[in-house]
Amino acid sequence: MLRRQDNRVNATTFHRKLTVFVLVIFCAPAVYLIIDVTEWDTSFDHLIENPELGWVWIHCYGDCNLSSRNYCRFSIAGNDVLVFVHIQKTAGTSFEKFLVRHLDIERPCQCSKGKKRCSCLRPNKRNEVWLFSRYSTGWLCGLHADFTELYVSGCVDNALNKKEGARRMRRYFYTTFLREPISRFISEYRHVNRGATWIASRHICNGRAPTSDELPLCFDPNTGWDDVSLDEFMMCPFNLAFNRQTRMLADLTLVNCYVRNGTDPATRDRVLLESAKRNLNLRLESDHQIYKIYPTWFAFSFNRRLSDWSRSKSNDTNVSSEQLKEIRTRNQLDIELYNYALKLFEHRLAVVQNQSKHRFRKTCVC
Repeated sequence: MLRRQDNRVNATTFHRKLTVFVLVIFCAPAVYLIIDVTEWDTSFDHLIENPELGWVWIHCYGDCNLSSRNYCRFSIAGNDVLVFVHIQKTAGTSFEKFLVRHLDIERPCQCSKGKKRCSCLRPNKRNEVWLFSRYSTGWLCGLHADFTELYVSGCVDNALNKKEGARRMRRYFYTTFLREPISRFISEYRHVNRGATWIASRHICNGRAPTSDELPLCFDPNTGWDDVSLDEFMMCPFNLAFNRQTRMLADLTLVNCYVRNGTDPATRDRVLLESAKRNLNLRLESDHQIYKIYPTWFAFSFNRRLSDWSRSKSNDTNVSSEQLKEIRTRNQLDIELYNYALKLFEHRLAVVQNQSKHRFRKTCVC
């Protein structure tokens, strides 16, 4: 057995401190995308203190008013709602806690000691919510609800209408974190080994939860999966840890949800991957589209230093070379999606740097 951090052949994979912050913004009839790739030193604070290392780009199309920079920026005082898609083991919990506790905004979220949820209301509004997340609204669309449950099903809008007691127009900003897939998978294994199963997740798609035949459990629900070995964890073909990031960002209705009968596995995988990529960004197919890209920053700042997020229990997990090879094979969709997100950002950065300052203006993340 090899300690994962000592595996020299794969050192670049495990020592590469890159995190992708993906912000997909949907508003009818316009759709926007923000991708921020940050090279971390040891913590997110390194980005805050060295803004030249991080960039945020926004792509607007449809009826977005490109002559107004503020139109494409998030507005707490307006009708905008930030929705966090919490993918397991991607530092989502740490980020969500900071969103509700340490934002420097006009009306901070109201958090009470001993309670997990905070009240995040707009300035001068009694019951209008601007943040849809675990620590503000709770799991209103289900435990670790994915893109299909949140957006495709319309759950977020329906849940907020019910919570606020009124129907109204809103503009939604969908956000998530992506993590290097091998480290994320091993971290999820360690979490399950300690007792987590997320058995309460509903996986709603096309208006219903999957049947036990469509999505069998990998463990006995009466005993759980505590102390499962890594080999046993990887042996279950229905383990949702495989390619979790791709699945949770794709529109599952395109592949008939969790029904696998009659669908070629290779075709299904290709559709899911392309759907997840589209939800990160619609491809730039012409100079006309490229000219619409311009930089901006997300108008949030923290009033406290973020803690070190580079530490993980996955860093000291014993993984053999054969196990590592199998993990890579079983997570190829996530690996391709993650690499795509990195290349997309690098492409945009190169385009911006090569264009006239009259078309693009470089802006640091503050």
